[in-house]
Amino acid sequence: MNAVLKIAALVVLSASVGKPVMAGGSREKIKPLAATQGYRDEIGRPPEPYKGPPRSGAEVYAYRCAACHAKTTQGAPMPGDDLEWALRARQGMDTLMDHTINGYRQLLMPPRGGCRNCSDAELKAAVLYMLKKSGVEPPA
Repeated sequence: MNAVLKIAALVVLSASVGKPVMAGGSREKIKPLAATQGYRDEIGRPPEPYKGPPRSGAEVYAYRCAACHAKTTQGAPMPGDDLEWALRARQGMDTLMDHTINGYRQLLMPPRGGCRNCSDAELKAAVLYMLKKSGVEPPA
């Protein structure tokens, strides 16, 4: 008897494959979603503008920078690492900001630090925040 029920269930299920049934029991054709290329679509889309008040360096750091700088991902110096930040500070603020805004080393450091809706002033505040946490004087 169990074998007959299993066969009957398989027949019913196989008959409905490819024919979605809506909650009301009607059979409607589902329209496919527009094709997407995933990340490639996202990277080409302009960022959503940030509409809040200007963010502090600590806020920008927590929002984006910490993803890499809190754990030295790919050599990203952690705040508090005075030796690594001193080496970078010697290059000057213009170089630090160039690397922050345009990315660095074949995008190991992404452009704008991954914060595409951060202003240049907010990015600079984040760099200054990490320098300060490291006890390094900002370069002139």
